[in-house]
Amino acid sequence: MRKKINFFVCYSHRNHELVESFLEKLIDVLAPSANYEYSIWKDNKIELGADWNEEILTARDNCDLGLLLISPSFLASKYITETELPEFVSGKKRAIPVMLQPVSFKKHDLKGLGRKQIFRLKHTGFTKPRSYYECSSKRRNDFVLELFEKIEDILDNQ
Repeated sequence: MRKKINFFVCYSHRNHELVESFLEKLIDVLAPSANYEYSIWKDNKIELGADWNEEILTARDNCDLGLLLISPSFLASKYITETELPEFVSGKKRAIPVMLQPVSFKKHDLKGLGRKQIFRLKHTGFTKPRSYYECSSKRRNDFVLELFEKIEDILDNQ
């Protein structure tokens, strides 16, 4: 029997199209996992009329892992950085930080994420690791597959 893993997806709505592209690929790669059954929670699951803040906090508190999709607009979001992110930065909740779009490690306020290892794709043809956004279509598939392997390694070693 596969162990159930609940992901809480933390992202900026300004990155909606890029997030959808990323999650579509990730869900396809996670689905046939031999050891884990993944459930992805994103705020589009909040029903009409529900208390959205309560729903988000409940999902965050009940997750096994936070999938933090980092971009400049993610770092600029007051709600993300003050409400969602602190549980993951503090270590109360396990985080998988992923570089969705490039940010400056020197010039941006990383809201505590500078101490965390952030996933970017390393490839022999790259001069530096790349965010999901910076990858070509083929490399985006590589990005997601390598991320999947790292996630499974983390879960296997818990």
